Amino acid sequence: EEEEGLRSATSEDADLISKMVKAEKMNPLFLDTENFVVAESDGEVIGIGQIRNNNGYYELASLVVEKECRGQGVGTAIVAELLERHKAKFEKEEVPAVLLLTLKGTTKFYAQLGFLELPISMAPMALQMEAGAGGLVSKMVTGQDLVAMKYSFQSSVELSCEKSGTILKKVTKDK
Repeated sequence: EEEEGLRSATSEDADLISKMVKAEKMNPLFLDTENFVVAESDGEVIGIGQIRNNNGYYELASLVVEKECRGQGVGTAIVAELLERHKAKFEKEEVPAVLLLTLKGTTKFYAQLGFLELPISMAPMALQMEAGAGGLVSKMVTGQDLVAMKYSFQSSVELSCEKSGTILKKVTKDK
């Protein structure tokens, strides 16, 4: 049922997830396996990622693909699956946007997936605090700045178009 070996993480994946995240010098906290999607190839985990609720906003985090498997669409598949699952949780209501913090050098990857850069000052406070704490570390470790990005689901845009359409029709009828 799950395409290309994408599956929900289980508690058995917890140690591996933690190891993969630490190997990439990412935030080792908040690694709840319930939020993770795992990519497998030949029974080996080759990629992980999660969308987690971070004090009331949703954050795409802990996206790691094993070095030898990068550039083959694994990360893209994981993000697409996570966004799909996130959207499915909010069937009837508006889907909350998903935010992320990433290194300047990886913004292009996320931009191709529909994420837009967001000034950190406009991000939720919890993300700003994370950026403040993580920014110094990432600058020291990688020499790169952290960038906030945001993915907005289309439904809200469609709704506003429909609404304006209805109003226009009413006006025409009244004439």
